Amino acid sequence: MRTHKGFTLVELLVAMVVFVIVLGGALSFLTAQQRAFIKGADAMAVLQNLSFASDNLDSQIRTSGGNTPDQQPPVVYAGSSAFAFNADYVSNDALDISAVYIDPDASDEETQAIRINTPITIPTSAPAFVWPVQNYAAGAGINSPAETIVLYFTDNLETSRGDDFLLMRQVNANAPEVLVRNVIRDSTNLPFFRYFMLRPPALGLLSQLIQVPAAQIPLSHAIGVHGNTADIGVSARLDSLRAVLVSFKVTNGEVGTKERTERISMNIPLPNMGLRILKICGSEPVFGMALNAVYDPAGGTDKVNLTWARAFDENSGERDVIRYAIWRRKTAPVAEVYGDPLTSIAAGFANYLHVDQNDLEPGATYEYQVAAQDCSPKLSVPVISLPVVIPPP
Repeated sequence: MRTHKGFTLVELLVAMVVFVIVLGGALSFLTAQQRAFIKGADAMAVLQNLSFASDNLDSQIRTSGGNTPDQQPPVVYAGSSAFAFNADYVSNDALDISAVYIDPDASDEETQAIRINTPITIPTSAPAFVWPVQNYAAGAGINSPAETIVLYFTDNLETSRGDDFLLMRQVNANAPEVLVRNVIRDSTNLPFFRYFMLRPPALGLLSQLIQVPAAQIPLSHAIGVHGNTADIGVSARLDSLRAVLVSFKVTNGEVGTKERTERISMNIPLPNMGLRILKICGSEPVFGMALNAVYDPAGGTDKVNLTWARAFDENSGERDVIRYAIWRRKTAPVAEVYGDPLTSIAAGFANYLHVDQNDLEPGATYEYQVAAQDCSPKLSVPVISLPVVIPPP
């Protein structure tokens, strides 16, 4: 008689225990893998969101002032949460060679300058800033091809977080669109937009970029016409802007331990700023202003103060003056000829002062001349001062 052997109850229990242990380990591994995958997916989503934001901001802001007529300001408004500018960013004319992009389906309201009969209030502006104040033409009866683009950060009312923002884009009076969600500030009270402007050269100093103080923000044109001499003071500093610094963080929309964030801080240049003054090098500059030379004994040192107003070509016409060259010669007791320039001064001011205290001889008489110079470098007809006598010892 044959016997059929099987598993005993103890053996079955041992096998089940081993199976449960192996299964538990496998499930733990799969759970850890799933968590790592979700974490990686969240991080990748944040990075993609950040990349999309940076690409949009950089590609648009750097076009500020592109293909704008002379009177249309490149920058409209520079605030801590909004930056508004004019640019020929999109055209619906396939033959347009000046626009950045061609979109045949775009409407005229998206591809031409905003008109005074459809003004907008710049979003988040405080106090409220209304634009435009006039129409801008590219020629007789031709509207400017440069539309007004506003990039701004505003509260995200779709979430329960109190620190969540949306990055928005608005063109002219069209409805705004969301570019990026789940945006938070880089740090507490740090503005989204900061600005750098070009400080004009001073005597003995080169021009340089300096950050616009927070107390001077927002910047906006008091008179909405580029180059208007009545637009002075803080408002005129818009034309001196050379870069926009954008700083913020992008999250995955979660809070606590599930939150993932990435930070961005990018300094975007404004290459079209400062290029709107017509400069023609090689055409002789026109000076024609008086040169005053006055002896100054202040401080116990012999000095001659030279003063003059800017040349005609620095402020109108061809506007090709970039510096002023200064010469000096002795006319008594022995007359000399003009040699090499004594020095030169960079252009960029309404009035000029140069103090000469370089080896002035007591009892001698000097004569000075100044000429405007362009970048070729061609000189204007020089203007000559009256003789200046240095008192004898």
